[in-house]
Amino acid sequence: MSRTASLAALLGLAVLVPCHAARAQADTVPPAGVEERPFSFTSGTMELAGTLTLPAEADRPPIAVIVAGSGPTDRNGNARGGLRTNAYAQLAWGLATKGIASLRYDKRVLPTAKGQLNLTQLTFQDLAADVAAAVNAVRGDYGKVVLIGHSEGGDLAIQAVATGLAVNGLVLIATPGRDVRALLQEQLGRQLSPAMLERFDSAFARYVRGEPMVDTLPPALLTLLAPVNQRYMQTWAAFDPTREIAKLTVPILIIQGEADIQIGVGDAQALKNAQPNAELVLLPGMNHVMKAVTDTALAVQASSYTNPALPVVPALIQTVAGFVGRVPAGK
Repeated sequence: MSRTASLAALLGLAVLVPCHAARAQADTVPPAGVEERPFSFTSGTMELAGTLTLPAEADRPPIAVIVAGSGPTDRNGNARGGLRTNAYAQLAWGLATKGIASLRYDKRVLPTAKGQLNLTQLTFQDLAADVAAAVNAVRGDYGKVVLIGHSEGGDLAIQAVATGLAVNGLVLIATPGRDVRALLQEQLGRQLSPAMLERFDSAFARYVRGEPMVDTLPPALLTLLAPVNQRYMQTWAAFDPTREIAKLTVPILIIQGEADIQIGVGDAQALKNAQPNAELVLLPGMNHVMKAVTDTALAVQASSYTNPALPVVPALIQTVAGFVGRVPAGK
């Protein structure tokens, strides 16, 4: 696999073509005393499937709704193309050991979803509506609700709250602090020549304007400009996370791994600058999929994206649990 292809595979940005294979199961099991139950909810005309994770012997515990990152990533943090992290499952299990319930769910582009989906008309706002539907489906049964968004899931969480979703707190993990075009420029700039990056940037600008493709790009880059995803990318590209987070009044925790090669500390700081009341925590050695790594080289980090038994960073669990404990109930 070429370095460009490797990066494109790791990014998974908005490559939302439905996957018809069976959903990948988490490859490890919850700790003793942690209960998991299937859970489904309705969002518009779609029924989405998820997993409730419950702590032992807790009466109306707080609940976290976990929103997955970009691409056809499932409730456990796994996806076709080799992404096998179990990161969301491990986050849910770790929170349960701290007395916090959680709901994680499959996106509407995955085969567990029921209902008619026209992928060519899918928008960023549709997936943000799914976030709101998930929160509203569990709201009445728990002490307080905290929304946790990872990567693009953080963008979706911000959008949902900015458009009226009430939650007790918002946790943003490895969330972009800029629009997707600027993010792609930086991520691809590490792998492409200046001339190729300029070609891609020009093609992407035409893509989001709805103009025909007039350039031939390598296949790994064309996956980011798939016609079937054009409407989605147009609506995501119009989203400015700093503008939207500035509108929020809910307690916010921003968590950023210092070893993340996809989203940087600068993104987290941009979000913090736009929302000064937010807490910002930097975790040394944590990468984009919330695993501990020793280097920021792509070749070193690649195995952490494909090792579902590698645990998420323990400090992540501690940090999120501490925030959930601090946020006030009442919404």
